Parts: sequence; structure tokens; C-alpha cells
Amino acid sequence: MDLKKIIPVICILSGVAMVVWGTLEGTYTHSWLAVFVGGALIAVLSILYKDKDKK
Repeated sequence: MDLKKIIPVICILSGVAMVVWGTLEGTYTHSWLAVFVGGALIAVLSILYKDKDKK
């Protein structure tokens, strides 16, 4: 898995999810959580694959 390709995809998908969720809900009150989850996922993947890059 190449993180250099996965991380931008997660960023784009979380942004699109926020816009779609906010549009469907009619308010962006809770849709920011999609971006938060995307950021957390990026952090977890970066931590998990940090050691694999060194090997």
C-alpha cells in the first residue's frame, strides 16, 4: 500500500462526504465529522505504516 497515493484519496473523499452529508441534511452542523474521521484515519495509517517505510 502506497501512502502517498492513499492519503490524498482519503482527503478528497472526506471532503466530498462532508459536502454531500451537509447538503442532504440541509445544514453542516454535524457534517464536519466526516473530515475529522478522514484525518483520524490518515493519522492511524501513517502510524501503522511508519515502520514499514524504514525497512
